[in-house]
Amino acid sequence: PARLIAHPASDVAPSWSPDGRWIYFFSTRSGSVQVWKAPAGGGEAIQVTRGGGYVAVESPDGRFLYYCKSDQAPTTLWKVPVQGGEEVQVLDSLSYMANFDVADDGIYFIPGRGPETRHAIKFLEFATGRITTVAALENRPEVGLTVSRDGRWIRWAQTDQQNSDLMLVENFR
Repeated sequence: PARLIAHPASDVAPSWSPDGRWIYFFSTRSGSVQVWKAPAGGGEAIQVTRGGGYVAVESPDGRFLYYCKSDQAPTTLWKVPVQGGEEVQVLDSLSYMANFDVADDGIYFIPGRGPETRHAIKFLEFATGRITTVAALENRPEVGLTVSRDGRWIRWAQTDQQNSDLMLVENFR
């Protein structure tokens, strides 16, 4: 292993660009949390977002960077051209900051639960802007969703079981 970045800031949640040339991450180095990218071979990091940004994924065609605006749940999903430009909101509800992945033809995501009573994996199709349900989830999602490059598999994290015990200590003092 070799250290990629030697900066005292908190640099978190790395992701590769599809061409393998860049590593995206979010950082506090500018005084606020923003998305940055660094050359995979080493070198100076470049700030990508200006209005805040967390977990980021570059589109397979290398044109856009998709990222969450907040680490609070639910959050929103935004995009910005990789070469720079206007930041545009894509989704108004995302369950957690890492619960999306970008495919060739759209975005798979888990929205925050709103009027619906159950969580689901959804798909936003780029060509039509239409959102469809891919799968209903039996349990509460946690942080993390990815789709295989061939689009055949989706991986997500969920809580299957949660327990707690109420305890009492007698003669404490």
